Amino acid sequence: MEGVVMDIGKRDFWRPIFGLLTLQPLVLLWCIYFNLDYIQNLGIFSIICTLYLIPVYAWYERKCDDMEREEKPVGWPY
Repeated sequence: MEGVVMDIGKRDFWRPIFGLLTLQPLVLLWCIYFNLDYIQNLGIFSIICTLYLIPVYAWYERKCDDMEREEKPVGWPY
């Protein structure tokens, strides 16, 4: 099964965690403004999303690298 197992590098691992940490001040303000309980509503969901995004970012990075090697444009067409 070639191509099924994917290497996950440090960049793939730390990018969503960094995003999670940097978004927390906004999430906390959102909870305060709308009087929501952070842990019950967004805390656990944020952690689950972060774990989900680790392999998604790894796949995306590999796909972009492959497209750049093939000289296809990567990202949004401007």
